[in-house]
Amino acid sequence: MLTGLLCLKKYKGTTTTFFILFLIYIVLIDFTGATFFYDNNFKLTTYLRSIGFNSMSWYNLFWIFGTVLLILYYIYSVLRNNINRRFILVLGGVYFVLMLSHFYIYPNVFFKAHDSYYQFTGAFTLLIGCSVYFIELINSETISNALKTYSFYALSAILIWWLIVTPILFFEAYNTVVDFDFVYLKRRIFVFANIFMYSCFAIGLIISKPQPHYV
Repeated sequence: MLTGLLCLKKYKGTTTTFFILFLIYIVLIDFTGATFFYDNNFKLTTYLRSIGFNSMSWYNLFWIFGTVLLILYYIYSVLRNNINRRFILVLGGVYFVLMLSHFYIYPNVFFKAHDSYYQFTGAFTLLIGCSVYFIELINSETISNALKTYSFYALSAILIWWLIVTPILFFEAYNTVVDFDFVYLKRRIFVFANIFMYSCFAIGLIISKPQPHYV
């Protein structure tokens, strides 16, 4: 986020400005979640727990939901082909309906558990969205300047992050106090994935050149 704020003037009026604001949103969401759920003296935390919000699962799901939609919008904003852009709009609409339908049909899962359905749905949606971006990039004249384009770094990092962390969900049943080895392994994988992703974001902001805004 700090690198983004320092580079905000550099990318003023471009699609990268939106992504910098997205990074600020992520930091604020994480900070808000930590305050709500780890500060037992916080009155809002006490109230939420009293009405059934007994875990961070629902908060994490909202984080995933908002993050996927914002990334899809960013992909939409950097695409040039109108057919691809319409496809991203349809993809976002389908994802939106699938998530809201699951929230409505299985409210208990939403409030009290962390269903892998949400993570897999988000991962699959972004895999398709990023694939559309890279296919267009490969077939365009700008492929030679990809390393100077911030969207290349941002979407590469996001795609790799989801590919790293999503397979862990297949073994989520082992994420208990009974198996601390898996808990520690999962923590290390997430730490490595986060360091890799945010490093790519920062490096990309430093070495990339501003690109025009297409929305």
